[in-house]
Amino acid sequence: MLNASRYAGQRERRLNEAIRASPGRQRPDGDLLRQLAQARTLREGLGARCLQLSNELQELEIRLRHPQLDEPQLQEPRLQEPRLQQPQPQAQRPQAQEPTPPPPPVRPDLGALTARITTLHRAGAHPETADLLTEAAARLDATDAALLVGMLSQRGPTGASLQLARNCARSAPERAVAVLSELRELGLAEEAAELFHAFWSYPAAALPALLAALERAGQHADGATLLWEWGSAPTPELTALAAGLQQHGRRADLRTLLRQAAGRPTADLAALAAELPPELAGVLLGELTVLRPPVELARLAAALKDQPALYGQLLTALLADEARHRTTFAALRTAGLPTTPPAAPRSRWGRR
Repeated sequence: MLNASRYAGQRERRLNEAIRASPGRQRPDGDLLRQLAQARTLREGLGARCLQLSNELQELEIRLRHPQLDEPQLQEPRLQEPRLQQPQPQAQRPQAQEPTPPPPPVRPDLGALTARITTLHRAGAHPETADLLTEAAARLDATDAALLVGMLSQRGPTGASLQLARNCARSAPERAVAVLSELRELGLAEEAAELFHAFWSYPAAALPALLAALERAGQHADGATLLWEWGSAPTPELTALAAGLQQHGRRADLRTLLRQAAGRPTADLAALAAELPPELAGVLLGELTVLRPPVELARLAAALKDQPALYGQLLTALLADEARHRTTFAALRTAGLPTTPPAAPRSRWGRR
């Protein structure tokens, strides 16, 4: 049984290699996907059976080494005549029942599910087809969901594999990212791109968890792409995401987001700095002093001149590298703008 389990594992690895080596890595052969699902099911079933036999052999070995555990206890010799009493039936030692091993996991029949989806679509039952794809995206694990996407791309209705990939984005971030990784492993580039594009519709409150899941899966480029897209989001949504990233302690993602937002027009940047909390506004203005040229920094300063706190943060960021920003300070003087942060008001107790 162990040899059969090892053989099934080797066959599963060979099928995975064959799928990854498919030409173009666009549409792996449907027969290979079906064989891969069968090999995985066989390996898991054999593994469960091996575990069951191993437990039975261990219990048998314990009984052979300690036979007294199964023999009835001998009665002690009587030293005197027993009293007259009704004979009591000897209590029988209950036999220990062997624990019932758990049954092997039942894998879904992906081939039958593909055929059912195709039959419903051909019959014109499009709402039922959509419901079945939604249910499959919610109930299948990441591996089976990716395999079903591959089967639908080969033998299913047009667009069914893309719809299933989009539906997988509605699940928890960890599972959605796992499906994305499986799709790329199988070479389903179009479906993987469809699932990734569905991530763009995540609300700001859910994005920190999605970024964390992408980071754990090693998909750092995907996280950077999402932040690049969010850099052009409306000011309220961008502000909500920045606050959420700060709350979850994702400082690197926060700086990346604000660096992407630094390319917005000057008026938008002034409005964004006013909406952000003071600490985050300081981070944004610090990124701007590094990325924007002196002429644009002078325009931003003019837009912030009526907001002393923000104007002071911008000057503080410029003064941190005064030699680098000489041109910017010259432009500020030409425009009649101050080049030193406003002094904090002194209390009347300090003047006494």
